[in-house]
Amino acid sequence: MPLFPDDCLPPEGNYNSRAALLEAINAWAAPRGYAFVTGRSTKENSGKLTITYSCDRFSRPPDIPKERQRKTTTRGTGCPFSIYAKESLDKATWTVKHLADKRFSIHNHDPSPHPIAHPAHRVLSTEEKSTLASLTNAGIAPKEIRTYMRQNYDTIATQQDIYNRIAAARREVCAGQSTIQALADQLFQEGFWSQFQTDPDGRVTAVLFAHPRSMAYLQAYPDVLILDYTYKTNKYGMPLLDMIRVNACQQSFCIGFAFLSGEAERDYL
Repeated sequence: MPLFPDDCLPPEGNYNSRAALLEAINAWAAPRGYAFVTGRSTKENSGKLTITYSCDRFSRPPDIPKERQRKTTTRGTGCPFSIYAKESLDKATWTVKHLADKRFSIHNHDPSPHPIAHPAHRVLSTEEKSTLASLTNAGIAPKEIRTYMRQNYDTIATQQDIYNRIAAARREVCAGQSTIQALADQLFQEGFWSQFQTDPDGRVTAVLFAHPRSMAYLQAYPDVLILDYTYKTNKYGMPLLDMIRVNACQQSFCIGFAFLSGEAERDYL
């Protein structure tokens, strides 16, 4: 059975910030088969904080499995391994300390064979999140994004981590708005002309949008117009219609786009 090394506890020391502290102790934990997560915190009358950092398997497995719609598993073993950090009175530094009770320096599970087993080691940095958002906005596929991130950054993020971050980035763009409202705002900010069609219940049934420069280009080459349902499926069930013009050099260019409720003749009216 694999064992944790004798130097499993990170060294005691001072750090300039909580973020630097957590990064340092997890850098220590990663090659030793575990990870830290932020646990409970207490505040003294002086305002100083004391924070416990626990093994990421500290949670206890449920005594009685509950019926869930999603099939989930727990990694928790009730592991007691933990340290704590105290904030200085001037709030300028944080000091890592070991707990006196030796049971808090022992894991109750085997070490992980690779850091990828721990979500804490797969967290993307601020720079990585920014790059991922830029690639997503450029229309790069998630699998290609993961390949790029692996090649250009020191990350072990899984494909699911990439999907989760893309979803989070989209929620951030919406800023609490509905998806449709966020789309309308973004089209306006980017200078697009747009029109939304709704049914009597207020549900959006069609969205038409085009950039003014494309419309100007259309005036020069108005002869051939191609309507193409290149992308027929999305999670909203609204096919994307591409409106394409062909110029005198037989080159095609996009004029506008429309999300429609379907492909029947009435959907074009």
